[in-house]
Amino acid sequence: MSPHFNLLDEPWIRVTRLDGESDEVSLLTLFRESEDIEGIHGEIASQDVAILRLLLAICHRTMGGPEDLATWRGYWQTPGRLGADACDYLKHYRDRFDLRAPERPFFQVAGIHSASGKTSGLESLIADVPNGSPFFTTRIADGLTSVSWAEAARWLVHVHAFDPSGIRSGAVGDPQVNGGKGYPIGPGWTGQIGVITVTGKSLERTLLLNTVVCSVTPGLTEVDPMLDLAPWERDPDGPAGSASVQPTGPVSCYTWQTRRVLLHGDDASVTSLFLGNGDKATPQNRYLVEPLTAWRYSEPQTKKKHGATVYMPRKLPTDRAFWRGLSTLVAQLSPSVQVKHAGEVTRYRPPGVVTFYEELMHRRMVPLSGLLPLRATGIAYGSNESTVAELVDDVLSLPAGLLDPSNMRLITVVKDAMEESEQVASVVRNLASNLDRAGGGSPDTGTAARQRAGAAFYQVIDERFPRWLASLDETDPEAARNEWRELLRQEAYKQRDVLTSQSPETAFAGRGEGSNRMDVSRALFFFTRSLGLVLPSPQQDTPPAGSPERTTA
Repeated sequence: MSPHFNLLDEPWIRVTRLDGESDEVSLLTLFRESEDIEGIHGEIASQDVAILRLLLAICHRTMGGPEDLATWRGYWQTPGRLGADACDYLKHYRDRFDLRAPERPFFQVAGIHSASGKTSGLESLIADVPNGSPFFTTRIADGLTSVSWAEAARWLVHVHAFDPSGIRSGAVGDPQVNGGKGYPIGPGWTGQIGVITVTGKSLERTLLLNTVVCSVTPGLTEVDPMLDLAPWERDPDGPAGSASVQPTGPVSCYTWQTRRVLLHGDDASVTSLFLGNGDKATPQNRYLVEPLTAWRYSEPQTKKKHGATVYMPRKLPTDRAFWRGLSTLVAQLSPSVQVKHAGEVTRYRPPGVVTFYEELMHRRMVPLSGLLPLRATGIAYGSNESTVAELVDDVLSLPAGLLDPSNMRLITVVKDAMEESEQVASVVRNLASNLDRAGGGSPDTGTAARQRAGAAFYQVIDERFPRWLASLDETDPEAARNEWRELLRQEAYKQRDVLTSQSPETAFAGRGEGSNRMDVSRALFFFTRSLGLVLPSPQQDTPPAGSPERTTA
């Protein structure tokens, strides 16, 4: 009898129940019990979101698109229906979810091999073991020799989504192979974007809120359910990938076969794999079919397209908190740019999943108030996108009122708070630079001082802003505006005191002559004047209680 590991029946997805208990479940169990599951929690956050995107593809196909909002509403208003229908759908394709099927193994290519017959070690599959740098001690020695079929299934989904770029094994039968090697085609599609998802009160709610109805979501193209198919619904892939195949909708994006894979092992575990290039993913203007990321206007790409406006996915920056990208999430906060021959265009396009929620609000299918929990997940790659450098995972509770274009009062308060935060950060950075110059520093040390001061300021602000933002759901916007300004003012004074106390004695004597002169007193004068311009207040010249007085003239 042939060996099997069917993902419909075998436990392989790690989840957390609503009562806080951890569990490992099969696909059928997950959908049957999705009302009782809080979320997916595997090895790392990028693995969780890769599996979530697989589940969303199943939801789209289960719901037949969904073709219209009435279909979606039927599932939203009938708890348990999604799980039951998804199980029926999955059973129809049972044979395609067998990880060890001899002819059509799930997310793999049967019989694929290199000319040499060699296979790759598990470090090519497991993302938390960078090639050549196995610094996670749980993966040393035996941890890299074999993994269970359940864990291999989780990493298989992840490798299609996030595998770095680089030279891969050349498959026999792939005309793109040169000298036994497959040359770089870029990272997995999900690795090229910053994934934004909405979190519901249960996994069932999370799945429904992220299963967007493209036909009613501005910015997304209407999808033909007969064309936007999952890999298990079409003929199996062969060894050759494609550089020209195009995504047809969310399902193809969520299940994009970036690599050609075949797992090798015995009944107990997986010990090696074939890992080669698959279908190349190109990012230009994929906002029409990819709902789970924000988009940025690209001037270089627009020039390449001879003036046709091009948007690229916005990857998540590793040097700033999620909230600082609010203007990419909320259309009302996004600035405009002037484009030659195209006039004024929006700098950012929000994720389709956020726009869909806005549409649900407009149609009174979800509350107009309350908080919208968002999660941002992505991977930053190293040199030539060939290594995993950093994992980004952040959460933000967004006041739903921000998505209401008519709520200009709230929108203006948040927009001002973001701008004032950066302006105060600039005031603090300038103080650090001036104090460094007063102490005899160079342009290089001044730049370093600015960076340190900005990081210290934002270390506090990055913790406080999300809490302040969430409070807007229950606080008067004007009162919240004053509260935030006072917090900025207090933190600026704290940073002023720290920077001044760290200045050497020579800084008080100062450097330079005339208008080029800089000393501590002059630096503090400029700081106080600039802060007063950013945060006008009747008390702008009075330091907060407990803050020592300073000479500012």
